[in-house]
Amino acid sequence: MNNADATVLDETVDDEPMTRAERREAQTVRILEAAKACFVQSGFQGASMHDICRVAGMSPGALYRYFPSKESIIEAIAEGHRRRDAELLAECLAKPDIVEGIVSALMTHMRVTHENALSPLFTEIRAEALRNEAVQNSCDCSMRQVHEMIFARISAAIADGRINPTVSVETLLPVMVSIGEGLVLNDLPARGVNMTEVETMVRTAVTANLRPVARKPE
Repeated sequence: MNNADATVLDETVDDEPMTRAERREAQTVRILEAAKACFVQSGFQGASMHDICRVAGMSPGALYRYFPSKESIIEAIAEGHRRRDAELLAECLAKPDIVEGIVSALMTHMRVTHENALSPLFTEIRAEALRNEAVQNSCDCSMRQVHEMIFARISAAIADGRINPTVSVETLLPVMVSIGEGLVLNDLPARGVNMTEVETMVRTAVTANLRPVARKPE
């Protein structure tokens, strides 16, 4: 297959013609999946745009029409994760019991990341963020909505008298998020760690720090 052939996906799905928007979306997904594979295999620094082109089966000219740099690819990957995480988090935080909501969010994030084999990619992106300001900015942007959602839920529970945390929300939130990131980075399910016991530990820690207030019977 030559480069010209490789830059164009099949334009039919189930014998239905693809629109221009659908073709562009399919090409974008193709590039991002190739980039993820390259970043995991060679690291962000080691993977080149040429490597991504090769894995995606595209010419450099075709790829650069979608993404001008590796940083822009990372930004797109982070944005995709932000949308997914926001949806999962909203579902978890909708639980009436805030402790169960936070525990569900932490455990679900870990399980989904493991099931989609995203821990190596997540680790590589976080490592690159320590030395690359552009990547760090992308990570910060992707996490901002997640932080805001958790902050709002905890603050509302405090105002409603349902919890009495041991520390301020400003301290509690980044610590809890860091714990969540640690669970993801270490990919405990892949290590064969007992997930039932992990959930017990997570619930104990969340309960101890949020300190739910017993509701008086009406």
